Amino acid sequence: MTQRPIVPLVLAVALFGAIIYIMRLNAEVTNLRQGAGGRPAETARQPISSAARTFTDEQRQSMLSVLRTEEGPVRKVWFVVDQAKAEPSAFVKSLEQVFREAGWEVETKPAGGLTFKPGVSLLVAEEEWPSYASTAYDALQKAGIDVKAARGYRSYYEEQKREKPGWQGPQLGADQAYVVIVGPNPG
Repeated sequence: MTQRPIVPLVLAVALFGAIIYIMRLNAEVTNLRQGAGGRPAETARQPISSAARTFTDEQRQSMLSVLRTEEGPVRKVWFVVDQAKAEPSAFVKSLEQVFREAGWEVETKPAGGLTFKPGVSLLVAEEEWPSYASTAYDALQKAGIDVKAARGYRSYYEEQKREKPGWQGPQLGADQAYVVIVGPNPG
């Protein structure tokens, strides 16, 4: 007989605990929908600056001096940018001008629906960097542009496509030794 009053008490405590748990889950869902679990929505994400990146004359001259040192038979740069986004597109146009002024061939392609992380990245097709890819990288760095770089991208791309058929990344053309990806302003 003493067990019967305990069962309703245990059930009542379990029901109360379940209600509290559901209320907390609802609060977490609300916070996530507003932008960030538990933190106020306005501090949830670091905003990406939409301010235009520009070059000072000194930065431009630094880039030109490095780009003009390339003595190999190829002096070419490939850019990929989300042309629907004004700031990265404008930045690529200013980069194109500097490379052209240095006598380089410039090719810019649209992102093809890809979304890029903020900043500038340089992906080299093979393990060995051709001299003109190194020169382009050095010129960007000399101008104070923080460039993330990786090599062996062509094999990485093929591996990702083979292992994850839905994977997407910029595809390099057969003649393309590297690509400079320009995302939104990180700063």
